[in-house]
Amino acid sequence: MRHGHRMRGRRAARIGRTATAAALSCMLTLAGAGCGSSDDASRAASAAPAPTTSASAPTTDPAGSDAGHVGSDMLFNGPDHWDGAVDASCPAGKDVRIVIVRGTLEKAGDGSLNELARMIDEGVGGRAAIDDLDYPASWKAGSEARGVNMLVKTLNAQADACPGVKTALLGYSQGAMVVGDALSAPGARFNEDDGQRLSERALADIVAVELFGDPRFDGSADYGAGSYDVAVDGILGARGDDDLRALQGRLVSYCNADDFACQLGGRGDAHGLYRSNGTFDEASRYAVTRIRTALGG
Repeated sequence: MRHGHRMRGRRAARIGRTATAAALSCMLTLAGAGCGSSDDASRAASAAPAPTTSASAPTTDPAGSDAGHVGSDMLFNGPDHWDGAVDASCPAGKDVRIVIVRGTLEKAGDGSLNELARMIDEGVGGRAAIDDLDYPASWKAGSEARGVNMLVKTLNAQADACPGVKTALLGYSQGAMVVGDALSAPGARFNEDDGQRLSERALADIVAVELFGDPRFDGSADYGAGSYDVAVDGILGARGDDDLRALQGRLVSYCNADDFACQLGGRGDAHGLYRSNGTFDEASRYAVTRIRTALGG
């Protein structure tokens, strides 16, 4: 069953799978960033950006600065291979771990989803530990793929070390893309990464996944929620129909009408409204229900 509300009828041709240079130059920033309206050139059709590999990596300047995030740099995309250590510690006295994957340029511990995580923890009686994935969340090429590498390795390690501890995943903007890609098979991800899969144990421990403003949003998917147009996909094209099938019943992807990240050709201000338009209240109720059910009340 689909959650939330839908707007307008399905268009004859789904336009969400196309992207333009103008759309790509819009930054997936925090709340209120301006971006082209539906009346401008962002509605023009051109080829959707192809998944990036080592051979097709976007360029960055020699200093590795964030200045080249628009246009040809394709924002935060590009390959990444990472062999760093992850935190496999178990949360003392907690039954569930809420993992936040923040949006571009948000600070760990102070992103928009931290408020939602606190709401969920309160709803489950303080039984949750709240962790932020310490990935770059930057405009630099490879940021998203690094997040995927880190999240998969972290969830696998924690599932092995902490049997019985459940997991809830929250992702916003670039972070939503990280979560969705990490939960997908390596071949279905947008960027080249280490190619590790989520283990069966880690997958079984996940009780709730909530995405907000996913650049790979699929307007036709049955796990969507919000006021979006079902005929329009995310700015980077929709995920495959079966990419997140294993999370059926545990996943909700929220998308506001005209949010340019999850609705190609939309506006920047709509991307920052999830905290203020009641979405967090709905998301908190969903996660609390899922967690309480998994923990037996």
